Amino acid sequence: MRKRGTMEPLNYSAIPQVSPDESAHTTIHFASAADGSLQTVEVYSPPGKRAHPLPLVIAPHPITWTAGEDYHGGPAGLSRGYHRGYRHLAARYNLLIAMPHGHQRAVENASLAYPPQIADLASLAEVLEGQVFLVDRTRIYACGLSMGGLEALVLAGRYPELLAALVAFNPIVDLVAWQEDMENSPLPEIKEFRTAENIAREVGGKPAQVPHLYRERSVFPYLAGIVQVPVLIFWSGLDIIVPRQRERHSYALYMQARALAPDCPLAEVDHTHLHGSIDPTEKNRWRLHEWCDYEWALQWLLQHRKTT
Repeated sequence: MRKRGTMEPLNYSAIPQVSPDESAHTTIHFASAADGSLQTVEVYSPPGKRAHPLPLVIAPHPITWTAGEDYHGGPAGLSRGYHRGYRHLAARYNLLIAMPHGHQRAVENASLAYPPQIADLASLAEVLEGQVFLVDRTRIYACGLSMGGLEALVLAGRYPELLAALVAFNPIVDLVAWQEDMENSPLPEIKEFRTAENIAREVGGKPAQVPHLYRERSVFPYLAGIVQVPVLIFWSGLDIIVPRQRERHSYALYMQARALAPDCPLAEVDHTHLHGSIDPTEKNRWRLHEWCDYEWALQWLLQHRKTT
C-alpha cells in the first residue's frame, strides 16, 4: 500500500550503499494466457548472454505500487524510510526476476489475485522462453509483499507443481476480511485512496454481493495446493494495513495448513520485534507492513529445487 507523506525511519543499523544496478532490463509485452489481452512484464537478468537455464523469481507488486517502484525501492514517502527492492539482485544471484505490471479487472495496480492475473503469472516461464531467456524449471519461485504476497500464495495454491518455494511478506490472505477492515479503517490515506471502494470495484461488488468472487481471490480455498510447496510467511500482529493477521490472515493460514497437513513445509515468522522495540504508533505500524527483505528471500528461495 502506497504511503503518502514522509516520516523519519526507525532507528535501524546503517544500510549499506548499493552499487549501480548491473542487471539487464527487458520489457516484454505478451498475450494473456487467460483472455489474450496485451500484458507487460519487466524482466531483470544477469548481463550478457547465458547459455544455461537460470532460476526464475516471479515477483508481483503490492497494491497501488507499480512494478518499477517495487523493483527500485518503493514509491516516494514510505513510512519505512527505505526499501531496497530488487535492484542489482538478478546480477548478484545469477537469476531472472519477472515483475508483471498486473492484469486487473477494473482498477489499475490493484489486480488482487484476479484469476487472469494468476494464469498470467503461471505462464511467465513460457513467456520468457519465447524471448531470449532460458528458465530452470526446477527452480521457479514466487515472492511478494502485501498484495504481491497474496498473489504468490494463490499462484502456489492453484499451480503447486510450478513452484519450488515462495516467500510472502505481510500478505493479504482473506480478501473479505481485508475489504471490511479497509472500509472501517481510520487512516486518512486509506480514505483518500478509497481503498475499500476500489477493492469492491476491482472484484465486482462488496463481499455480501459477490462472495464467490472474493473467495476465488483469497488464499484459503487453495490450501490443498499450498501445503505441497515450501512456504515462508512473515507477518505482524501490529500491521495496520493488513490488520487481524493472527485471526484472519497469515497466522490463521498457517494454523489451517498445519491442521490439514501437519508435516507440510510451511513456516511463519512474526517479525514484529525483529526490528527492535516497537512503539505501536500509527507510523510504526505502517513501517511494519512495508517491511520486507527481497535479498534475504532470494537467499532462502535458492536453497529449494523441485525434485519431481
